Amino acid sequence: MLFTSSLLGEVEVDESTILTFERGIPAFEACTRFKLFHDAESPSPRVHWMQSLDHPDVLFSVVSPSELGLRYEIELTEDESALLRLEDPADLAVLLMVYKGDAPANDGHPLLAPLQANVRNPLLVNLKTRHGVQVTGLACDIVFHNRPA
Repeated sequence: MLFTSSLLGEVEVDESTILTFERGIPAFEACTRFKLFHDAESPSPRVHWMQSLDHPDVLFSVVSPSELGLRYEIELTEDESALLRLEDPADLAVLLMVYKGDAPANDGHPLLAPLQANVRNPLLVNLKTRHGVQVTGLACDIVFHNRPA
């Protein structure tokens, strides 16, 4: 199907690849269907765009936590497991929303703002069933490790 995104323009969406967040995402509850896109020219894309198929103006930038040197161990509630339809933990992918923070005070230009990640509210996606949920308010112990370049 063809979809017109406010930010990506007209894009082709294979309906078998649509991600379903049955309850939406907090503050975006009306957005339940999403499609992941990436730069097709990049041999190994690091950032993906998660476009809402319900609202053409809603698009999130997402990355794998490993891109930031993070690893998650999350205990799912019964409700979260049911929403994900998760049978095998190996089918679970974790994504983090990234966004521009506040612009530096000395220049104020928004393009100079640092990227920030929403580490306490990861998106979980069952890669097999393509169902997702956002876990909110995780209590996190964050340990940073040096990662080879």
